[in-house]
Amino acid sequence: MSVYAVNKLCRRVVHDPALRDALNVDPEPVLRACQPPLSDEEIRALCAGDVGSLSKAGCNHFLLHQLGRWRLFGLDLPKYAERIRAAHREEREAGFATFRADDPARS
Repeated sequence: MSVYAVNKLCRRVVHDPALRDALNVDPEPVLRACQPPLSDEEIRALCAGDVGSLSKAGCNHFLLHQLGRWRLFGLDLPKYAERIRAAHREEREAGFATFRADDPARS
């Protein structure tokens, strides 16, 4: 996965209204024509609005949230936030459990 290519696309979404319009009409061919090129995995995740997997792969959260801001790929801001939180829930809970178990104040 090329984090750079996804981040670049998200940045272009902010500045290119024609790109946003094209992504709303038929996203897959538009994504396949992107430069730098996106992998099949990235295209699948984008078309599905799977910002959670893109986030876990290292894509920038600020840039990814632009997809929800512009209501692309079936996302809006609440749905974007829900998917990001769900993707990282296990990590957060594991981290909090470790923190609580090691907390000397709790002994």
